[in-house]
Amino acid sequence: MKKAMLLLVAVALVLGFSAMAVYANEKTGPVKSVNVEKKTLVVTTGPTRDLTFTITDKTKILLGDKEKTLADIKVGDKVDVIYDNAGETRTATKITILPVPEKKDK
Repeated sequence: MKKAMLLLVAVALVLGFSAMAVYANEKTGPVKSVNVEKKTLVVTTGPTRDLTFTITDKTKILLGDKEKTLADIKVGDKVDVIYDNAGETRTATKITILPVPEKKDK
């Protein structure tokens, strides 16, 4: 009985850690600022909430299926950022520049 309980706990822990490894944070919003030299991006994610993301050489930046660079992101662009948290540091792993909706003529 004791071995079965230990096995059950071990399986639960493995599954729990596996789920955490797959989980990523994601935020969407307009770009407030871009600093290519410091490799940072500030995105407004709420009425009074701006989040700063650190960009690395491993950060994938996409517009559709085309790869872009941090310099291609402009203030006002709407982006979707997938990132990892390490304390107060948010490191972007993938940034998708969202297309601007086409205006319909009336």
